[in-house]
Amino acid sequence: MPADTFAHASDPRRRVRRNHYQEGPGFLFLATQGGRPATRERPVELSAVRARMRAVRRASELGVAGTCAELGCPRRSLHRWISAFEAGGIVALVDRSRRPQRLRPTVPAWVETVVVTIRLHTYWNSKRIAAEMSRRGIYDVGHTYIDRLFLTKGCARGSVAPRLGPRYERSRPNELWHIDIKGPFFIRLSRGEFVKTWIVGLIDDHSRFVIGLTILSEAKAAPILRWLDDCFELCGQPLELMSDNGQPFVVWMPGVLTAFGKKLRELHILHLRTQISSPWTNGKIEAFWDVLQAEVLDRQRFNGVTVG
Repeated sequence: MPADTFAHASDPRRRVRRNHYQEGPGFLFLATQGGRPATRERPVELSAVRARMRAVRRASELGVAGTCAELGCPRRSLHRWISAFEAGGIVALVDRSRRPQRLRPTVPAWVETVVVTIRLHTYWNSKRIAAEMSRRGIYDVGHTYIDRLFLTKGCARGSVAPRLGPRYERSRPNELWHIDIKGPFFIRLSRGEFVKTWIVGLIDDHSRFVIGLTILSEAKAAPILRWLDDCFELCGQPLELMSDNGQPFVVWMPGVLTAFGKKLRELHILHLRTQISSPWTNGKIEAFWDVLQAEVLDRQRFNGVTVG
């Protein structure tokens, strides 16, 4: 792996943010890969301009009434085209956007500067910026307004598809297992009550067989570990087990193990964690969730549940 993909040698698990800078009106905007340009002009419809110019010339020869009868254009539009041509020439016949230059007149101009400044320094999304500005008493503005501001200024999220990660596959079964939690799901019982559940899955990397699948009423380490013991007894133990960075697999403090991590250490199973915001690393079980959603969860309605 190239050395420039890491931020610091002391923290090799932290990657450099893959962001690009692009020039904006007067200063730099921080945008993602494939960010839209700062200005997006609509293409000029030359056919419409030619038709209007022809109508203006015929009006000077036949008059307004004769031109409207010959070309079938509205009298009101023809008068508007004649006035525009006399004021600004043929350029004035090009359609102009009627959208306002500012997004909302009630929002002060300095708010846009604050939002863009926060974006440049933190790269937070619109919801995080709106929440922080409200919590700190700066200004109450909605995240939809901030999204429109990013789109107008050219720093919206990019439309180019992300680069695919490297493909890998272990050489034999039980070398690497993938584990993940999907949910929560709310199952409606016959009495009108709801049960909050999670689905936990386990897949072998080499064969892509589903080692285990269970439904739990709580996404905690204790019930997951009891279920893992059953899977180990049935299929043996893997050399490595990969999970994401959510609870109960890891905690935010570096070097601190959860009950899940301690159990794997006792069994001498290497715990692999995916990179943050990189779900394709655990893609084999993520693909299984898509199949499960399309083939089962979207087609069936469950009125009861037996959790493990």
